[in-house]
Amino acid sequence: MEARSVPEGESNNVDDEPSTPGEKRLARAVVGGLVLLVAALVGLLFLLVLLVTATVFPGAVELDGLAPVFWALLLLAPCSVIAMAITVPARRLVRVTFTPSPAIARLSDAAFGWLSAFLVGVMLLEWTPGVHAHSVLPAVAVATVGLVLEPLVERVGGSKAKGDRGGTPAR
Repeated sequence: MEARSVPEGESNNVDDEPSTPGEKRLARAVVGGLVLLVAALVGLLFLLVLLVTATVFPGAVELDGLAPVFWALLLLAPCSVIAMAITVPARRLVRVTFTPSPAIARLSDAAFGWLSAFLVGVMLLEWTPGVHAHSVLPAVAVATVGLVLEPLVERVGGSKAKGDRGGTPAR
């Protein structure tokens, strides 16, 4: 039997990478399921804020039953992609052009995050069948709630990752 040499710094008893095709498929299915779960939770949060806003301000939005909620869930991903296609290049341009300090960079990221969520809200209000919007107030509410909840989500979900990476530097 031939002994396998292990490079320095690597362990011989732990293999983190899936090795068989079945393990790779399982890993992809688990990651895909987690992505779908997170997307569904974010979508439900967006729609919950939209429905609460529609309830609090009844003249802002009219819904034709329950079907528009499902349509909005289906349209959430394409609207998010379109909004990110607009805001991500603009965010990069601001970062590269002005090379802001870390505080200004966080403020800029928050502003672009709000704008992205606002654009998603406006697109959902305009493009969802069965939704009759008379105001952009729900989109403003969704964007503002997203801006308020982002630090909380980052603190809960990102605290372990930040400790490992040491934070992300501003460019």
